[in-house]
Amino acid sequence: MRSSFYLTSAALACLTPGAVLAQQVDSATGNAVADAGEIIVTAQRRSERLQDVPIAITNLDSGRLAKANIQTLQDLPRIAPTLKGGNGPGTSGVRLSIRGLGSLGNSAIEPSVATFVDGVYIARPGAMYGALLDLDAIEILSGPQGTLFGRNASVGALNIRTKAPSDRFEGNIGVEAGTGDRYRLDGAINVPLGQDVALRVAGLAQLFDGYWKTTGTGGRSGVDNFAGRATLRARLSDKLTWTGRGDYTLTRGGGWQYTPLIAKSLTPATLAALTARIGAPSDLDRDDGTTNQYTAGNHVDSKHWGVSSQFDLELGDFAVKLTDSYRDWNNLEQDGDGSFLPILLLARDNFWRSKSNAHELQLSSPTDLLGGRFSFVSGVYYYHEDLRINYNFNLSPDFCRIVAPSTATAACLANPRNPAALFVFNQRTSSFAGYLQGSFKIVPSLDLTLGARYTHDDKDGSFIGRNFNPAAASIQTNETTKLSYAEGRWTYRANLAWRPSRELMLFATYSTGFKSGGFNSGNSNAALGQLRVFNPEIVKDYELGFKFQTRDRVLTFNATAFRMDVDDFQERALFGITPVVQNVGSLRQQGIEAELTVRPVEGLQLNTGIAYLDSKFKSYPNAPNIPGFTPATHDLSGFPLTFSPKLAGTSGVEYSVPVGGDMRISLRGDISYTTKYYAGTTIDGNPYTIQPGYSLLSARATLFGRDDNWSIALFGDNLADKRYCTNIAVQVFDAPLGLRNPTTGTGLRCFVGNPRTFGARLTKNF
Repeated sequence: MRSSFYLTSAALACLTPGAVLAQQVDSATGNAVADAGEIIVTAQRRSERLQDVPIAITNLDSGRLAKANIQTLQDLPRIAPTLKGGNGPGTSGVRLSIRGLGSLGNSAIEPSVATFVDGVYIARPGAMYGALLDLDAIEILSGPQGTLFGRNASVGALNIRTKAPSDRFEGNIGVEAGTGDRYRLDGAINVPLGQDVALRVAGLAQLFDGYWKTTGTGGRSGVDNFAGRATLRARLSDKLTWTGRGDYTLTRGGGWQYTPLIAKSLTPATLAALTARIGAPSDLDRDDGTTNQYTAGNHVDSKHWGVSSQFDLELGDFAVKLTDSYRDWNNLEQDGDGSFLPILLLARDNFWRSKSNAHELQLSSPTDLLGGRFSFVSGVYYYHEDLRINYNFNLSPDFCRIVAPSTATAACLANPRNPAALFVFNQRTSSFAGYLQGSFKIVPSLDLTLGARYTHDDKDGSFIGRNFNPAAASIQTNETTKLSYAEGRWTYRANLAWRPSRELMLFATYSTGFKSGGFNSGNSNAALGQLRVFNPEIVKDYELGFKFQTRDRVLTFNATAFRMDVDDFQERALFGITPVVQNVGSLRQQGIEAELTVRPVEGLQLNTGIAYLDSKFKSYPNAPNIPGFTPATHDLSGFPLTFSPKLAGTSGVEYSVPVGGDMRISLRGDISYTTKYYAGTTIDGNPYTIQPGYSLLSARATLFGRDDNWSIALFGDNLADKRYCTNIAVQVFDAPLGLRNPTTGTGLRCFVGNPRTFGARLTKNF
């Protein structure tokens, strides 16, 4: 981590008059000329300069994403310190969090970080598991976005913009190869179809064998990705433009993740008990890229597609936008063994289906109402989702021998049902919302922005669970529960922004957000009944910040101090063998976020982002205790939230210089770092779930041809080959496996992050 702070210090050292003046001077104006244009964002549903928007935003354009080797959303934390992400096995367990707040996606719980692609809400994070394709930019918005974005953007949002059709013929094609037998072909073509019509088509195909190899049953840990998108834009008249989009993504392969046992969570006695029961050693802190997990039968098959229609109408100086969309996610995951052991205990088939449609009508005023003092954005929104989750459980003879009660062993072996247990969860959601946000210039340099949104959610559903084998009662009891939930709630935003000069803006914000209540969708060995319903999570956010950029854009420095108070926090706690979501208490997340970019000389850019976070439960008196400890609950008031490090940051250096033959070379290095944090999938205060601090180093060298019409790049990630856990989870069936200890707790498994990787890419632009 020392090198990380050296890079940060180097960037800060560039804040000197000499560095700022080390620019070319325009002979006509005498002003310094920067080598980068203005950054335009749409965080307030308008196109605005990043420096004019009083929101904490990290903007990552397509160039920055490519130079940092960002392939998926889970890679973003390498260059965005406020965001953390990871996933469990398969595709459904994607987790995204901002300022430490987020939710695993492997349940019906709504996400805390809302994801929007071209203005369309993506209901389930797992649907975004595949590789990214033909992006224009990703905006990471920190803090509640409950007024303009609404739908479950309680702690922040990802605003993803794809590249739009243009009026010129152009395109690109790229081939890439990397570690893990990863081969990728991607490209895009933009074709004008007349004076007022243009089509852009993009696609990718990626084959990936995986980073991990098994010494036992074989099988791939990687997945293949195939994706395509077509965007058609037509100017129907001088006042009306239509944009239609269609996209399809297929993810298919093994999909399992390397999850060794954490040695320090075991005692010699519990390790010996486990080995005696399974008759083989389990993975234990191995770092050689191999595993002896039972992976035969592991398979992921995820299909995600959608269409959208957007009409943009100019009514005088006003703008009307109508967006309609439909999205469909069909996901199958098959676990060879759901316990990550070298033997087969429990095979599991998981089926997910989410079908959603959304419709939004938005009216935006010009910015010069009332003599240039007032503007507003308003709209109405409707969203509907049908969600179905179905799990089938199949028992093995070893399950009957090890896990089944002794009184049921014979019956378990004599009654092999396929499935031995199952559950089916159905949920229907309908949501209506209306919003209005207006900005008023009190004086020319002082703006007051007020916004409000009313949202009404209706949910109904059912949970049906059945077991067909006596031993399956430890997995799923017989349960039939009808579910219903309805809630209407206001969210607000008040902001005061002062611009004493074009270079500087100071702002203060109070905003609220909420994450919808809902239903527990998981299996349980006890009927949950009304425990299957939980209430919404409420967020109140207070912010003070500033944005500073020199007129020549040589220096940009933005910072925000925040305090987020969360009431009725939705937390997953173990209920038997099942994580159950409940409203557990109150939480405070507060800290400072800062981003600095300096371009001291032509061709050189330094950037640094830092996120300091002070996380604390204000009240959590009945938190679940560590498995194996008594009593069953304890007080975690004062403890931090999981995935909330005190300090996280990123630093990058990029240098571009001409070489012979009208070519240029670009060198970029990035380092991300984090201090220690709790990485457990449930909050129980277990010290063995603390992930120590670590740093990840990545680099890229690119040779560009004349006019950048081709490029060759070599790149690497996690170059120091740091070992770290994206999640830490309790070993499944830990008690019958003999892993519980009254003084040390229970056995834990580490979901290992990606190892050191290398790659090469050839791109041709035309």
